[in-house]
Amino acid sequence: MITEHQEVARHRVAEQVRAAEMRALRNEKKDALRAAGETGGPRHELAGVLRRLADRLEPQPRHRRTGLSVVR
Repeated sequence: MITEHQEVARHRVAEQVRAAEMRALRNEKKDALRAAGETGGPRHELAGVLRRLADRLEPQPRHRRTGLSVVR
């Protein structure tokens, strides 16, 4: 029987594998376009710019402090 921790780990690994496969497919497509001498065109470039902008705007996790100070 699989524990909850193992189940969560299995799902995380599956997500990482899917993401890696998608990256590999994207990179293959880019390489094929470069080899053919074709550029992605304005839509492709715009999509890349928008993707990078979204990555920058995505809220970053911040460490939350308790707000309590230690008095010695």
